[in-house]
Amino acid sequence: MLTIEEMKQLLEKSLAPKRFKHSVHVYETALELAAVHELPVEKIAVSALLHDCGREVPTKESAAKADELGIAIDEVERSQPILLHAKLGVYYAQQKYGVTDKEVLDGIAYHTTGAAGMSTLAKVVFLADMLEPGRDFPGVDELRKAARKDLDKAMLMAYSNTVRYLLDGGLLIHPHCIDGYNELIRLQKKQD
Repeated sequence: MLTIEEMKQLLEKSLAPKRFKHSVHVYETALELAAVHELPVEKIAVSALLHDCGREVPTKESAAKADELGIAIDEVERSQPILLHAKLGVYYAQQKYGVTDKEVLDGIAYHTTGAAGMSTLAKVVFLADMLEPGRDFPGVDELRKAARKDLDKAMLMAYSNTVRYLLDGGLLIHPHCIDGYNELIRLQKKQD
């Protein structure tokens, strides 16, 4: 596996400048969350930095590229190919950056849709992607505060924001998003 610095150099060559800057901000935000929650940073750092490495493939070409690589695509992803950058990211993380750790790869795979059974690492990457300094949407400051206190409560807030955004835009909601939301609601109800 490449070092973080080698990954940054390769990523900078592979992504548009704005996307690379976003990736670095997600990396920095994930490290901040890891520090707050006293989590080991090595895997989080790699997953956060590479979360968008699949964006080197333009969205309009992502379904064809996934088909070419033998990556399974579901109906929602085929209808909204922007989601495919996560699966392509897993492929590139393995093939181009030498990542073999399943937890790191899952953080990349689920950073867009979320999912049930996400590891703490995957939750940090998901939230860091949504909360990095370049993000500005109604409720982002409350979400940033929540993420520093309780990752699961922040995930619930993030899922709610995502679902509202998708509904307002008339977009499909990936089943992984619903599964992740439902899992956390069930856990919350057991604790109440």
